[in-house]
Amino acid sequence: MIKQVHLKNGQKVKIRHVKESDMDEFWNNFNEVVDEGTYLPVFYPVRSDLEKKAFYDNIVKNNELCIVAELTKRIGKHSIVGQCEITNLEWDASDHVGNLGIIVKKGYRNLGLGFHLIDTVILEAKNALNKEKIILSCFSTNKRALHLYAKMGFKTVGTRKRQFYMNSQYYDEVLMELWIDDYLEKREKETV
Repeated sequence: MIKQVHLKNGQKVKIRHVKESDMDEFWNNFNEVVDEGTYLPVFYPVRSDLEKKAFYDNIVKNNELCIVAELTKRIGKHSIVGQCEITNLEWDASDHVGNLGIIVKKGYRNLGLGFHLIDTVILEAKNALNKEKIILSCFSTNKRALHLYAKMGFKTVGTRKRQFYMNSQYYDEVLMELWIDDYLEKREKETV
């Protein structure tokens, strides 16, 4: 376990590294967001056990980082309510940069979980992977996520106009970055 946090609704969540046994729940969360049709530029859910296993194997093989948020008091068989990852970029000269992806299960948004997942993965990226910078992209219509990223110190570095075409309309993609040392400095000042 990395840490335990309290959500705004009073529930306790354990944030920990992903395990291979988490893959069904992990991908169920992903597929639910795909079905919402507003946050991911993906049309088809991941159902194949081969795809699920390949994702996990790639994280391990490529020394990438993936954490999950697990309810400490299990509700049914579904206890993973969020996940966040830092993946590597394809270029050797970009080893110092990680790409952030995050999913928070519907019903657990606006409770502080996204903040805790991102905060944890940034610290882990610095300490375990020697990353210096984190990048991400987001639909321009996802105001909640953009607000959180900006609040955490991510800076907008560009917008790709009409980057995605879904549900008979175009979406712009906002590109953001964060220098980890700047984040740590800001974080330290806020805790003093």
